[in-house]
Parts: sequence; C-alpha cells; structure tokens
Amino acid sequence: MSTSRALPSVRRVLVAGSLVVAIATAVAGILLQPEFPDDPTGYVELLAGSTSAAIGLQLFLWSQVFWAIGLVGLAHAASHRSPVLATLGAAFSGLGAFGHAAYGGASLVTLGMARYAVESGDLDAAQAAFAATQGGDFVPYLLAGLGGTVLGVILVAVALLRSAVAPRWVAIALLAWTVTEFVLPNFLSGAWIAYASLVLGLIAFTGAAVAVLRGGSGAWTTVLEAAADERSETPPVGAAAAP
Repeated sequence: MSTSRALPSVRRVLVAGSLVVAIATAVAGILLQPEFPDDPTGYVELLAGSTSAAIGLQLFLWSQVFWAIGLVGLAHAASHRSPVLATLGAAFSGLGAFGHAAYGGASLVTLGMARYAVESGDLDAAQAAFAATQGGDFVPYLLAGLGGTVLGVILVAVALLRSAVAPRWVAIALLAWTVTEFVLPNFLSGAWIAYASLVLGLIAFTGAAVAVLRGGSGAWTTVLEAAADERSETPPVGAAAAP
C-alpha cells in the first residue's frame, strides 16, 4: 500500500483512538480522585497519602492530549459540510484542553506540596499552595478549561448534526453529556449525577469514535494524496492502444 493511501487510515484511527482514550482516562482519573472534604487540611493530608489520587491526577492531565486530538479531529470530519461551526468547535476544544492541562499541572504542584507538608509537618505551606491553585493567577486557566470545553463540545456536536457525518444520537449524546457534566451539578446534588455523566461520556465518545472509523477515508485524505491516488489509477497514455 502506498503512503498516500495509508496516511488517511492512520489519521482516522488516531482520531478514533484518541476519542476513546480521552474519555477512558478522564473517567478513570475522576473515579480515582478522593472525595473533596470540607476542611482543606483534610484534603492536603488525603492527597499526600493517596496513591490513587496521584494516579488520577496524572490520568486527567494526560487525557487532555487525547481530548485535543480527538475533538479537533472530530471537528475536522464535520468541517467539509459545516466549516464555521466545526472550526470554532475545534478552536474552543483546543482552548479547553490547554486550560485543563494548566489546571492539571497546578494540581500536581498541590500534590507535591501535600507530600512535603506531611514529611515536614508544615501544613500551612501546603494549604497556601492549595489555595493559590484555586484562584489568583490560575483563574484564567480554570475558566479557559471550563468554557473552552463546554463551548467546544457544543459546537462540535451541532456541526455533527448539520453535517450528518455521524448518527444523530452521537451528537445528542455529546450535548446530553455536556449538560449532565457541567450544568446539572449547579442545580442538583447526588452521586447519581457523576455516574450518569460518566456513562453518557463513554457512550457519546465511543459512538463518535465508531462513526469516525466507519466514515471512510475521504475526510482524512489531502488534496495531494488524492491526486497521487488518481495518478496511480490512471493508465499510461497509449497503454490502451498497445497490442
């Protein structure tokens, strides 16, 4: 198989795989995170002694790489029929991944300070670091992560609806996940919301990945690759007249 024919399949598999890995690592990271206590001191001590919390933070941070690749790729698949919405969705999705990555880095700082606090007995320093990562200079990144993610997923979902490159239920599931994950917790409480969000996220992103794999390689083929394939399939001049 020529490179011009192999690369579109590689891109398609990369995007589909990134969608699955993004939601899988995000779900695992959330499930491994300890419940946030009312007392920040308790949270600092909990972080320092929790191996699962450290793994969860790392998974959340790495999930943003796959989040950006997957959603930008999904927007690209819809861009041929809904270019404006898809482009805006890709831009906001990238912004959301960047903001969440910055927040994940701040969380790792908090983790390091928590371990230092337990070893040295200086809980005040760890609490100060925790408070600093929840406000001040980190507020723009927190807002970018939240706002970029919400707007990005909504715009990509609407672009999917308009372009029809994926089943309608995939776009509806993405919108339902956005509402359950980011809107409902502001009005309702209970563990069921978190679990409903996890289930919807798995359904929506896995469905999007399957749609990408089944959508063919047309959206992932560049103009140069298409031209190279056309040249390879066209018989040489005079070949038909040869005896």
